[in-house]
Amino acid sequence: MATLTKESSLKNVEKQTNKKSSKVDDRTELIQREEIKDTPFTMITIDGKSFGAMGGFRLTEQTGSKKEIKKDLEKITWNRLIQVMMIMKTVDEENQNKTNK
Repeated sequence: MATLTKESSLKNVEKQTNKKSSKVDDRTELIQREEIKDTPFTMITIDGKSFGAMGGFRLTEQTGSKKEIKKDLEKITWNRLIQVMMIMKTVDEENQNKTNK
């Protein structure tokens, strides 16, 4: 698995996803969400391409294999641990900024 940079691992996916279909460039796009059991992760599939996410943050690269994404998200690795810590830090900082305003 390739190591992801902070920018790519924290890419906001909420703009791309919601629980219903959405229109992009005059075409309808089906978006599916699948919770990964016993993890805080979700597998998001858009037009047959899937990626892993946690909240509004992308964790994996897009691929056509749901099994590969699910297997990757179920593995506990140092890279995944760091990604989760970075996401939690970012969310905490955003919450602090909202509180301070």
